[in-house]
This record gives sequence, C-alpha cells and structure tokens, in this order.
Amino acid sequence: MTAPYYESDGVTLHLGNSLDILPALADASVDAIVCDPPYELGFMGKAWDSSGIAYNVDLWRHCWRVLKPGGHLLAFGGTRTYHRMTVAIEDAGFEIRDSLHWIYGSGFPKGQDIAKSIDRRRDDRAKVLQVTAWLAVARDAAAWTNQRIDALWGFNGMAGHWTTQGVAATVPTPEQWDRLREELGFDDTEIRPLVAELNARRGTLGEAWLQREVIGQAHRVRRESDVQIAALSDGAYDLTAPASAPARQWQGWNTALKPAHEPIVLARKSTGFNTTVANVLEHGTGALNIDGCRTQAGQDYRDKCASVVGLASDRNGDAYGEWTGVCEDFAHPAGRWPTNVLLGHGPDCDDACSPGCPVPDFGAEARFFPVFRYEAKAPASERPRLADGTAHTTVKPLALMQWLVRLVTPPGGTVLDPFAGSGTTLAAALREGMTAVGVEKEEPYAQLCVQRLSEPYSVALFSDIA
Repeated sequence: MTAPYYESDGVTLHLGNSLDILPALADASVDAIVCDPPYELGFMGKAWDSSGIAYNVDLWRHCWRVLKPGGHLLAFGGTRTYHRMTVAIEDAGFEIRDSLHWIYGSGFPKGQDIAKSIDRRRDDRAKVLQVTAWLAVARDAAAWTNQRIDALWGFNGMAGHWTTQGVAATVPTPEQWDRLREELGFDDTEIRPLVAELNARRGTLGEAWLQREVIGQAHRVRRESDVQIAALSDGAYDLTAPASAPARQWQGWNTALKPAHEPIVLARKSTGFNTTVANVLEHGTGALNIDGCRTQAGQDYRDKCASVVGLASDRNGDAYGEWTGVCEDFAHPAGRWPTNVLLGHGPDCDDACSPGCPVPDFGAEARFFPVFRYEAKAPASERPRLADGTAHTTVKPLALMQWLVRLVTPPGGTVLDPFAGSGTTLAAALREGMTAVGVEKEEPYAQLCVQRLSEPYSVALFSDIA
C-alpha cells in the first residue's frame, strides 16, 4: 500500500479505491465502521454515484475482515437502493441488527409532473411514420439495403430507424436527407416539405405548452447550502394551468414523493463467543452506547414522568401500547432511550426552516415528542469548498455523524470510513476522542478532507466515558 495521502494526530486518510486500500489493513484493526456510500442513483450525473461499489460483496467482506469481532457497521443508503446494499452487507458475513432512519423534514422532489409533461409533449409520430414509410419504398425502388445506407456514414443500424414503422422511427436530418436523395436518386418534391417541417420542430415543445395560462408567480431563492439544486437559478417563474384536456385530467399527478428520510443499516460482525458480554470484555465491541446517545428530554416529559406510572420506563410501550406490568416511575437524567429514528432539517432549510419542516414542531430538544433524536442540518461551515469551487454534494451533518460514531464505537476506539467524501465521519470521530481511518477515491474530495481535518476542534466532553 502506498503512503497515506494525509496523516495527523488521530487520523489517517488514504487516496484510492477501497477495494485496493482495505486489503492492506490489518485484520480486526478497527472498532467500528461508519460510512456514507454512494447511493448508486447517478446523482447529478456523477460517475462516483453509479459505480456499483455499494453493492460489491467483496468490499463489505474487506470491511468485515478489518472489523473487530462484535464490531458494528453503520452505512447510509438511498431509499430506492438501500435493500441491495443491505443484502450485499449480509452476504459478506454481517448480521443485520437494525435499520435507522434519518428524517430531515423536507427534501427536493425529483419526479415528473405528468400534466406539464403532457402539454410539453409533441406527438408527431403519425407524420414521422409517413416519412419513414416513404423512404422505405424509395430504398426498395433503388434496390438498396439498410446496411448499404448505413455505410454512407459509417453508421450501424441508423437506416433501420429511418425506414421502420416501429417505436424507434426517426427522420433524417436535412443534410442526411439531401445525401439520400442524391445517392438513391429519388424525387422528393411531395415529401420534402414534411421532412423540413419535422426537422424544424425537432426538440421544440408542443403547442399546448405555449397555450398554458399564467395564473400566478412563485419565487425561487437558491441558498448557499443548496448544492443539490445548484443548477436552479434565483428569480421569479410563472405558475401555469394545464391547457390540453389530457393535461387537465392528470393535473396534480407526479412520479415521485418528496424525499424526507434516508435509511441507515446497522450491522454487526459475529462475536465468536457464546455471549456478547464475553466479547465486550475481550474486544470492547458488540454493544451500543445507550447512555451516551440518549435523547434529551424537556420538562414537559419529566413532569409527565412524575405523574403517570410507567411513562418514563426505558422499556415501556410497543406497537400495542404501554406495558401492563409495573414499571419504575422515573425519568433518566440523561434522557430517553435512543430510538432508530433521527430527526433533522433537510437541505431546503437555511438560517430559517423551510415551509413544512417538522423540526420547529418538535423543538431542538425534542421537547414535545422526546422519542426522536434531533440533529441539526449541515450548515455552510460544515460544507468545505476548494478555491476552484469544488464541493461535495452529499454532506451529512457533523452532529449526526458524531452521534452515530458515539453509538457504536468504544471510548478511544478506531473508526473506519471507506467512503470519506468531505471527511465528516473522520472529523466526527476526532471530536469524540477517537482515532479515524478514511479512504477517498477522488482527489478533489480528499483535498476537502484535508482542509476540514486541518481545522482546529475540541473533543466532546465525557468522550472518554462509556
């Protein structure tokens, strides 16, 4: 293995593919793995988000090998692809222990507005088929084949699109049509105007789109943290009503929901012992840091605990209601038992919450519903940017990553992140008094890591206490 890309007190960063770097790490050398792999969605056209690495069983086998017995793995996933990553993790030898959910209130919907798409649509298929049928007759009359036509341009199959009556029918460009007329020797006096019309309309919107009535205006403001929608410009835009009958019929229909949560798989390496206790005593891994990750409770909750039997028990309640047995009536001084639901702002929130964000309803201390663990959004200060403008598009909140690191890592332990990104997990581990090892494939992002890891920080209070 080559020398680390960056190394400082408590942190080591490697530049390269995790499939190449991880085999060089020692067996059972890390206490926990906390990572945010690519969601394999091709996000913003980025190649790194469509490599298939999150589904690679060999990658997770390497993670399993370097993890101590009983060590935990936490990995973020996309709602549409999480299942495939989880199966790969399980196939690598991990035991799936739970599924956490980071709820961030409001995201940016990425679906297709059906009514708008109907009005945008230009249906020239009948005219296109008229041209392709005419050209097929001209081809046969000249005793040519599609292969011979393709050879004029070095194409492989394009002539089939020009002469088919199937779904892939298309019309040649004016330049291509002129050459076809010259080579095949046909008279196109009658059909040429239609060819010209279809080429002139190519890529243009349907007539119905131009007939939509403006019924209002909305204003879009792109905040500094809106890396995901950087392509959208500021300013007002028109709100329009459907123009065609089919569009009116499908007004209000879309192809996607607004994203508001991201799943996190919690997996564990087998202990090799008959009991978890034996593994904890031998390796310091296998259990979760419950007291270090409790949900802080407000006075409303504590007041209820003083008056309602069983409400405050760490074990009370399930899908069917409260326990019927006698429960101890007290509120734990550190708060509620942590759940597998984490509440936070979404990317649409900036200095103030965006409309629909649930955080104000719960309060920063989860005062009114203390089941949820609240984590704030990633502010601009947690989104490093290089001088040339390079920034990572999927930065997680530092406080969220600190909570996850603290949950699964023993005090002073070592955390591995095989997808370091902008270095949030590594920075979180350092702030929790732990050591960190990261791997990042893209050098611009590795530079972001170095920039972030070079910043001064303070270790969290009580980080040395289990």
